[in-house]
Amino acid sequence: MNVELSDTVAYSEADVQAAISAIKYKQYPSIRKAAAAFNVPYPTLRGRASGRKSRSSAHEIEQILSAAEEKTLSRWVTRLTRGGFPATPALVVEMAEEIRRGRIRLSKTEPQSLRPIGENWLDRFKNRNPEIAGVWTRQIDTARFVATNRDGVTRWFDAVTELWAQHQYAPDQVYNMDESGFAVGASQSSRALVNIREASSWKQIGSRQEWITAIECVSAAGTAIPPLLIFKAKHTNDAWIPARTPRDWHFSTSSSGWTSDSHGYEWLTRVFEPLTRPEDPTRRRLLVMDGHSSHVTANVIAICMENAIDLLILPPHTSHILQPLDVGVFAPLKRALAAETDAALRLDAGRIPRVQWVEMYIRARERALIKHNILSGWRSAGLSPLSPITVLAKLPTSLTLAASPPHTPAQQIDLDLSLLDSSPPDGTELRQASALLNTAIQACRDLSSPAKRFTERMTRALEVANSENITLRKQVKEQAELLHTRKARKKGKRVALKGRFVFSTQEVLEIARSAELETSGKKTTAKPKKRRLKKTLEAEVDQGLQIVADDSGSDCIVVSMRE
Repeated sequence: MNVELSDTVAYSEADVQAAISAIKYKQYPSIRKAAAAFNVPYPTLRGRASGRKSRSSAHEIEQILSAAEEKTLSRWVTRLTRGGFPATPALVVEMAEEIRRGRIRLSKTEPQSLRPIGENWLDRFKNRNPEIAGVWTRQIDTARFVATNRDGVTRWFDAVTELWAQHQYAPDQVYNMDESGFAVGASQSSRALVNIREASSWKQIGSRQEWITAIECVSAAGTAIPPLLIFKAKHTNDAWIPARTPRDWHFSTSSSGWTSDSHGYEWLTRVFEPLTRPEDPTRRRLLVMDGHSSHVTANVIAICMENAIDLLILPPHTSHILQPLDVGVFAPLKRALAAETDAALRLDAGRIPRVQWVEMYIRARERALIKHNILSGWRSAGLSPLSPITVLAKLPTSLTLAASPPHTPAQQIDLDLSLLDSSPPDGTELRQASALLNTAIQACRDLSSPAKRFTERMTRALEVANSENITLRKQVKEQAELLHTRKARKKGKRVALKGRFVFSTQEVLEIARSAELETSGKKTTAKPKKRRLKKTLEAEVDQGLQIVADDSGSDCIVVSMRE
């Protein structure tokens, strides 16, 4: 007998609730029509519409945390994520334990045994809350994180849209310029194949030898103009330039290996402007760059005004999301250069000469600065094609609290009215007390359905408020402990080395105490000297100083001059 397997239907609890609401308001003639419209299996929707609970709701009483408490924990994780301090798995488990014990603290007696949170609870929590997932975090400076707010980025894109609509730039007339520093000899972490029977899987890297800066510029059409390489030196040496270096590349030097005001001006006048000059002198060009002081100077602005170049300055600390070079080009360029460095270090782990580094940069640039990567950077920055929503969709939004769907707890024993005589309920957890109350309310035939639904939502809101208070109390407690620890720290004493550079803790304390005793002794012996010195100075003033009136005519201003 051939059995035809039906395709798996993917649906969520939100789809079920929407379908039930549509049936209630008679938007579909039958349950079967509503099931097809909302992609919910017909037997499931028929049972849920008749009052049957979902599988997760039916087994909620077996969970360590209730659905309301887990939603509160999920919102706490979301707040930490948007604040730039995402929670670790261990911290989430710790907070879940805090919520559970905070709920039990409402009872007068501590339960004899408390089931510990298992190793697989976190996986089940993520399955029940699909918006929470485990990822590898990426580090970002605090200034960059704070600067990437929706209001500031939205205002910047409004100005960009207005400028774009005014001049109608062609892709080959839109450019992005930026600099990036490279540490010669440095590499990156990478995946590799190793023999697992070997005890070592280390990867040797060379020491950072010097800093070289490259100024790159790409267009929205997917092309790149020749770079400017800046070495840390006083004079440029032709021995640093390999024979296969393109003729239109440029080289310079600086005392630090970084750019300066003169480098930005020279790059604009000798590299960018001649190479991108259009045939029609009235055709305007757009140059996107960050607001670094070496990029935007009075001379640079004057040259741009003379040559119909519009400068588009990025908001501070937003280049990691708005600059095409940072978004799509520099990362593959540094990976390709790291691969070249690894290949060179496998042959010789010594110092990499500058001429060899330039050869490596030429090969890495050929692989990284390709049309696909350049266009990807412009698209991801929302600039070509102009699409602000591409960037705004990646920025955090304000946290909104979603209302939890009504929930009917599992059948429990009858509510013992003696529990109401104690506040809080004696020996009864809040979650169990809420379940018992809802069961008693549902069994009462005199109450109307709205009153019963209100009671369910009220008990659930109490669970949410209690778990929210627990998370806030824990946060305030940790902040208070940190503040107390910082206030308790005392200022230390500087200890003279006296030919030694290694001290034990006890030795440092003894030297500090002896230094304090010497200081106190010096203070007591210095007081009489100060008094004698004061008397001597007064005598000298009386004998050796002459008072001369000032020419200003004021009787209050006098000048003391020694004879």
